[in-house]
Amino acid sequence: MKKEINKNYLKEQQYKTTKYLEARIKIHTFTENKKSFHQWLYEKYNFNNKLKDKLKILDVACGTGVFWKQNSEEAKNLNYDLIMTDFAESMLDKSKKNLSDAGIEAKFEIADVENLSKYKSQFDIILCHNAVYHAEDKKLALQNLKDCMSDDKNSIVGLTTNSEKHMLNVYEIGRKLDKNFPTDRIIDSWTEEVADKMLPEFFEYEKIIEEEKLKVTDLDILMNYVASGVEPRNIKLKESFYDEYREIAKKEIDENGFFQIIKRSPLYICKNK
Repeated sequence: MKKEINKNYLKEQQYKTTKYLEARIKIHTFTENKKSFHQWLYEKYNFNNKLKDKLKILDVACGTGVFWKQNSEEAKNLNYDLIMTDFAESMLDKSKKNLSDAGIEAKFEIADVENLSKYKSQFDIILCHNAVYHAEDKKLALQNLKDCMSDDKNSIVGLTTNSEKHMLNVYEIGRKLDKNFPTDRIIDSWTEEVADKMLPEFFEYEKIIEEEKLKVTDLDILMNYVASGVEPRNIKLKESFYDEYREIAKKEIDENGFFQIIKRSPLYICKNK
């Protein structure tokens, strides 16, 4: 079984602590956009214009709660009940702290995207950001998310993933340096290209693209990102791998002022068919 869908691997290695997820989030601080990706998402959802007395929101695979942390000021203007779920306790623990620090009230529950029956037909808004690729059965996961929607015609499921082209050069360098560098990315089983084919079976949707170039100037942050896809898998690379990678990136920074990474991430705002 591929590691990105192996629940034991995900719980005991990739997400046993928040270290690797936080390394993957931190690389995005090198955006040139005025708003972060999570702030961009919040803007596109347009929560504050939802015409309802109180919104019931379910955040599936909430991770460290960074979406709500980065949008805490805007969220304070909402009237809502929020349930944060993740299958990894480490993520919920960090999410609790982040939301508490940001003044966001929520309930926190262990749940898996492939088993959401307890939430059936209850929610106006269901969020599932960059998580469907962890499901062993992608169609089951999508059906579970769909089933959580209330009977309100304005109920939505918000999904994000990444393109096959997303940050590809980071991986290409690794593969050139060492044949043992992982050739499968965490996202590869449910990229934008896969989602485009699968989602019409379940939803009508609006697709919005966030595309940009990260200009990384901190080698430590870049190398932590590279390591986040290697260390939890216990992959043995040649001893000089990280030094050689760092040297390649440093050369680009010295020549251009930054190490460039291409990003492409779609948001799917889904409604019942």
